Amino acid sequence: MDERFDIRVSSGSRLLVDVRGFSLRRGEITLLFGESGIGKSLIGKALFGIMDDPLLHVEINGIDADRYYAAPEVAASKRDGFFVFQEPSSHLNPLETLDAQMREGDLAACDDPVRVVGTLWGEDEQRDLARILPVFPTAYRPSGGEKQRILIGMAFEKMELAASSGEQRRGLFVFDEPTGSLDREARDRFLDGLFGHYRHGKGTILLITHDYSMIGYVRKRHPAMEQHVSYRELRRDGAGLSLADFRPADYLQWLEGIRPKVTKHVSGPPLLSVESGLRIFGKKLGFHGPGDSRERSHLEIRSGDLVYLKARSGAGKTTVAKIIIGLQRADYFRMNFDGIRLGEVSPPRYWEKKLWGKKMTMVFQHADEALNLKSTVEQSLAILPVESTQTEEGRRGILASLFDDGSLPALARKRVSYLSGGQKQRLNLLRAFALSTSFLILDEPLNALDFRSITRVLQAIERRRELGQGILLISHNEDIFQALIPPESTYTLVEE
Repeated sequence: MDERFDIRVSSGSRLLVDVRGFSLRRGEITLLFGESGIGKSLIGKALFGIMDDPLLHVEINGIDADRYYAAPEVAASKRDGFFVFQEPSSHLNPLETLDAQMREGDLAACDDPVRVVGTLWGEDEQRDLARILPVFPTAYRPSGGEKQRILIGMAFEKMELAASSGEQRRGLFVFDEPTGSLDREARDRFLDGLFGHYRHGKGTILLITHDYSMIGYVRKRHPAMEQHVSYRELRRDGAGLSLADFRPADYLQWLEGIRPKVTKHVSGPPLLSVESGLRIFGKKLGFHGPGDSRERSHLEIRSGDLVYLKARSGAGKTTVAKIIIGLQRADYFRMNFDGIRLGEVSPPRYWEKKLWGKKMTMVFQHADEALNLKSTVEQSLAILPVESTQTEEGRRGILASLFDDGSLPALARKRVSYLSGGQKQRLNLLRAFALSTSFLILDEPLNALDFRSITRVLQAIERRRELGQGILLISHNEDIFQALIPPESTYTLVEE
């Protein structure tokens, strides 16, 4: 049975979320897609009853949130449920060990919480789990992916308790971008565990994500679950938001239609060559490939190449990218770029004076790392030292490649801090594209994007490649990029 909600969230005079008829199927699983920052997290928090920011005013179904949350059925939904935060540090207590937090409160009734949480670690990772259980969580330890799995495991504990009680519970379980820090294998273990616990204990599950590749995994590995899963997408609708059904077939047919458009060049010297054996943070890293080869090799990229570097989460892909672009010092590395040999003793000023923005640039996976949040969208483009950004017409033309024409005048004047996560990511990409350097690193370029934006970004990347730009791409969206990029242009980063 679908329950429908009208949800309004505001801060002073600024309306943050206004969605009518948001439907949630009780006792079933809803996958909610949409670009980051559009309001999915606020909706999840409003439904669960954790909007504790005194500056926010919340109305649900026309009544003040406090009155709504006081209703017995809403209180029971929260008591028997669990909220998995997008940023796990928001929930984990730095004054208690992870092991203690897994056993506190009503979770203490779970027979073996380590067993439940352990299902999110592979057999070869169980030693890592044992290592972090006695840890008091901090900003940098354990890793983001490990914290995320601990919090997911606590939600699974709660679901297991509901199943063992034999009662029909009304618990609401909200998973807010639970796989953002997970590699593909860990994501698959999460989905396997989620469906397994759902079958045993039911409950209502709202899974907020922008990982559309989940659709293919459900269809392939859990086809019997599709009758219990609803796919919805949150979209902008004027000043408000609307909820639309998302057809899995649209994504699957689009993915099936992708064909590799590039082949790795074999003639001419590489634009970039990075030797295996680089060392940083006490680890020695190397490259296998191209393709499925397990042979040690150099990472090589020529002009017009689109090369995909993949690895498990936390293996060091972003670190390697920052070493290449001169933002991270390695203990040892050897690289040739455009005929110049560079290494750990090369002066950082060389990158700053000769390479940054002139011959190479990088799109960071978190747009806030690269954008001035106090500037307007137009100012963030005008500051770039290229002719195309120096006129209003040129800036609007750049924006039009990834934004709708009708929104451009208001968008150009908007402060960057007011953009959604998906809008920031598109602006982040456009700034890098506008520089037109000979080499470009894209670190999680599809991060925070909805399906429509993903298709436009992929088209823009292909245009850059056709213009001769060498591109190194890092992403956990393996379904998409393994379909787009042939094996001979794919490398794997490994710890040696």
